[in-house]
Amino acid sequence: MAAPALLSDLPKGHEFPATGLQITAEDALTYLDAVQDANRVYQDRGLAPPLAVAALALGALLDLMELPPGALHTGQQFESAAGVPLGASLTMNGRIAQRSERAGLIVSAIEFEVTVAGADAPALTGKTTVMVPAGAAP
Repeated sequence: MAAPALLSDLPKGHEFPATGLQITAEDALTYLDAVQDANRVYQDRGLAPPLAVAALALGALLDLMELPPGALHTGQQFESAAGVPLGASLTMNGRIAQRSERAGLIVSAIEFEVTVAGADAPALTGKTTVMVPAGAAP
């Protein structure tokens, strides 16, 4: 497998390859422990917490690109439209939605969506914004 591309080299419109994901009950509990959330409302319904799904998707995006030194995560938005059943097969799609360069900095907005297998619409959508120094090497 080729090394991931440097985020600062990816143009607006770049599409990341669709990535298969799955969030297990154990993954959900690990997430809830990490954020110190004792509420079991999602697990009692057999669903993954939406932000656990978002964290899984962001992790998958990080596997598809490399962040250079000096990268700064400057913004995050999520919208959960449907529950994600624990153990369901998921697909994450992402793309560089915006890219601008000024004052030696590149600002990239990456939009992504997570869809449950067989669903007509995404269960979760998000946008993450990252700023990196122009010309930064890994």
